[in-house]
Amino acid sequence: MRKVKTASAGMADARAMLCAHPAVHTTVHADAVSDCMLARASIRHLEKGEYVFRQDQPADYWYLVVRGRVDTLRIGIDGEDRIIHHVEAGQLLAAIVMFLPEPRYPVEARAAVDSTLCRMTRAALHQSCLDHAPLAVGMLNLAAQTLALRIDDVDTLASTTAQQRLAAYLLRLAGTAGARVELPISQRQLAARLGVRAETLNRLLADWHKRGYLEGGGRSWRINEPGELDALARGVDSARRE
Repeated sequence: MRKVKTASAGMADARAMLCAHPAVHTTVHADAVSDCMLARASIRHLEKGEYVFRQDQPADYWYLVVRGRVDTLRIGIDGEDRIIHHVEAGQLLAAIVMFLPEPRYPVEARAAVDSTLCRMTRAALHQSCLDHAPLAVGMLNLAAQTLALRIDDVDTLASTTAQQRLAAYLLRLAGTAGARVELPISQRQLAARLGVRAETLNRLLADWHKRGYLEGGGRSWRINEPGELDALARGVDSARRE
C-alpha cells in the first residue's frame, strides 16, 4: 500500500464524500464532524489484488473508499476465499468493527481494482461519536442495516435453490444498466458467494445459454430473456410449465 500526501486532492474528495455519507450528512455540523473523523487520516493507494487488511489482524483503522472498489472476503475451511461484500466508492469499510470491545477484522479486504482509500483511526471515530450524538445514531443505523442484510443473506441461502439465487443475482446486477452484465468476480468466487458448487453454476449458465435466456461467457453476459430469469428467481421454471 503506497501512501499519498494527505494534502492531495484525495483528502478533499474524502472530506466531501464523508459529508455526503448518510451517517454524517444528517448531523447539524457535517463539516465539523468530518474534520473530527479525519484527524490523523491519510490517503492510501492500492493496486489491484493488494490487501487493505487481513482477517484477525488488530483493527486500528477504518476506511472510506474514495476511488475504485474493495472486496471483503473470508477464507473457508476448504481454503477457498468467499467474497462477502463489494465496497464501492463513497462507502465505508470496517467502520462498525471499530466498536468491538477487542477489535479485530472479521474478514479480509482486498482491492478489486486499483483503488484510493482514506484511512482513519479508531480513536478519531470514537471521539467524533462522543462529541456528536447524531453521528453515533448514524453509526447505529449503519450497523442495523448491515445486520439486516446479513440476516437476509442467511434466509436466502436457507430458503431458495441455486437456480433462484443465480437468477436473482444476475437480475440485481443488471439493474437499470440494461441487458448486459459484467460479473465483478470470477465464476468460482460467485459460486462460493451463492453457496453452490462451481459445477452447478457452470451447468445452470450453460443450460440458460442453450435456452436462449443468456448469451456470452466468462464474466461478460447479455440477458436476452429477463422475464424468464425473473420467473426462475421466483421459483417458476418455464421449461417445466410447458
